[in-house]
Formats: sequence, structure tokens, C-alpha cells
Amino acid sequence: MYESAIKILNILENNGYKAYIVGGYVRDKILGIESNDIDIITNAKPDELNKIFNKKCSNNYGCIILPYNNYEFEITTFRKEYYKDNDRRPYKIEYIYDLKEDLMRRDFTINSICIDKNEDYIDLLSGINDINNKVIRVIGDSDKKIYDDSLRILRAIRFASIYDFSLDDNLVSSITKHKDRLKYISFDRIKDELNIIFRHNKASNAFELIDDLKLDKVLKISHKNMIIDCDNYIGVWAQILYSDDYNFSKKEMNEISIIKSIIEKGYIDDYMLYKYDFNIIRASSLVLNLDIDYKTRYNNLPIHNRKDIDIDSYDIMKLTSKENIDKIYVDLEKQILYNKLKNEKSILIEYIMNNYRN
Repeated sequence: MYESAIKILNILENNGYKAYIVGGYVRDKILGIESNDIDIITNAKPDELNKIFNKKCSNNYGCIILPYNNYEFEITTFRKEYYKDNDRRPYKIEYIYDLKEDLMRRDFTINSICIDKNEDYIDLLSGINDINNKVIRVIGDSDKKIYDDSLRILRAIRFASIYDFSLDDNLVSSITKHKDRLKYISFDRIKDELNIIFRHNKASNAFELIDDLKLDKVLKISHKNMIIDCDNYIGVWAQILYSDDYNFSKKEMNEISIIKSIIEKGYIDDYMLYKYDFNIIRASSLVLNLDIDYKTRYNNLPIHNRKDIDIDSYDIMKLTSKENIDKIYVDLEKQILYNKLKNEKSILIEYIMNNYRN
């Protein structure tokens, strides 16, 4: 993908334009982290880009998604952005031709480093120095950047948490001053940003910053116990208290409830291994700090589903009423998995007759 991006830069340069790879890919490359998300900036306008590449890509705030060599590249024209109060989306953009002026609209210096067509770094805002010093620093006026788009607070926490960086003093001051502006961000968008942090196995770092910056009230999240890192974001949500303002799918709510239940019990038994998805078991074991080979344990279970039970529903209906079938199956599962019953038909029939016979 990187080689294709360099080819795009050369094509644009050969057509008389400036073009650079910028942002997260460059940052991660310097940090030695693999990435396949490459953004390109250029002084070519969207209609000019479509003409050069013979495409009809739609223009979204001066940005197009260009399919090239079986990849997709986000290419954005150099621009200025203008904001209204309480709206993090620009109401107006203005195309410009100066690279540094475009970089000035970005959030943090670590995201402002560019790569040119010769694969050299272009670092106009000392982003490499901040990476080396492990600091998150806002580009330009910190107060204005946080005021205009308070989601940058969570992005700062994300980068600081994931890379073990610190926040610049000016950034801390701006967050403290403008943290209440997070109330203008939807909880769905906040949840998306938190999920990114949680998936990186750095939730404990994030909550340390959230606590220090006193963001718990505006984010409407808190925790009673120390947060245990877990790369399953559901495993993190299961450890914290959160407002009903956060929307979860039925699947997410169910998984959070199950993991909470397992955490409260403090152990993982064979019935849990049998009943729940591996991701739930793994997340729970990480939170509980249980060193278990759950896959081997699962493979060694006497049954893995109800079809493995040596009696079927037809046989059960001969022994008891139809409405008891599910209850009996759950009971048999537990008796077999807890080694209280052998999985043999005659033994299971006798057990049902003794406990469920009409």
C-alpha cells in the first residue's frame, strides 16, 4: 500500500502539484508500528484529482476516496476550516496552496509529519521532536483547538494512553478549561472514541487521565475498582459504571452482563466454558488475571452442545411434560459438566425419572 501511495505522490507531482502522505501512518511509521491507513494531502482540488486519475470520486469537504491499485486512499486538498460555536464540523472550507497553513489546522504535532515523493520526512511543526519526547502537543492555539472541537480531548487521551505519552501543560490547561464542551458531542461518538482506546489494551492509562482531568462527570463514566487492561472493549465496559446515555446493541449488552457476572463470581468453570463464546471467556480471564488454557479445557469437556447429550428431546417427552424440556436440558448440562452424572442414556433417564417424573 505504501508503494502505491508513493506512486500517487509522484503522479501528482508530475502533474505540477504538491502531495504528501500525512498523519497517523507517518506517526506510526516513526514509532515502528505497522499501519495500512494512508492519508494524502495535496494542493490539487477534487475536480483536478478526478481529472488526473480519470475518476468520478465524490467531494466531501475537499476530500475524495481514490481507488488505486486495489487500495483506497483518502486524498484531501490543502484547506482552511471555519467553525461555529457548538459544532465540531466546519461550516466552511477554503482551498489553499501552502502546506504549513494546511498542517496548522490539524490537531497534534505528532499527526502533522509528512512523507514526500522521495520518502523523506517533512516536519514543519516539530512533530518528530515531540514523538522523541513522548508528548502530545496541540498545533497552534490550544484553547481554540479544544474549544472548536472538544472531541480532541478524547483523541489526546487516546494517543497518550496508547503510546504512553504525556499531555503538554498547555493542552492540560485547555482541557481543564473547556472539558464541559464535551456535552455537545453525542454519546455515540464518545463511545466510538472510547472503544478505540479500550481495544488497544490501554484502558487503565486512559482512566488514569480521565480521573486526573476530572472528566468522569461530563463523560458520565466512573469505576469503583482498578481498571484491568483487556483488548476486548466489552471487557472494559463490564468493569465500569456508565450512564444510560450510552447506546449498546443487544449483543453488546448481553456480553457486558455475562462478563460482569463472571467477574463477580471470580472464577470460570466448565459450564461457563461450555455456554459462552471464547471472546467472553478470554476477556473475563484477563480481567480476573486467570492463567487458563481455556481452549484445551473446552476441548476436554464431556459435551460441547446439547446434541452431545446421550438423550434427545423425544425421549425426554416420554418421561415428563413438554414444558420441562429446556429446564431439564440445562440441568443435565450442568450435571454432566460438573461430573455429577455420566453422559449415558440409562443414567440420564433414571435421573429424569427421579427428579422430573409427572
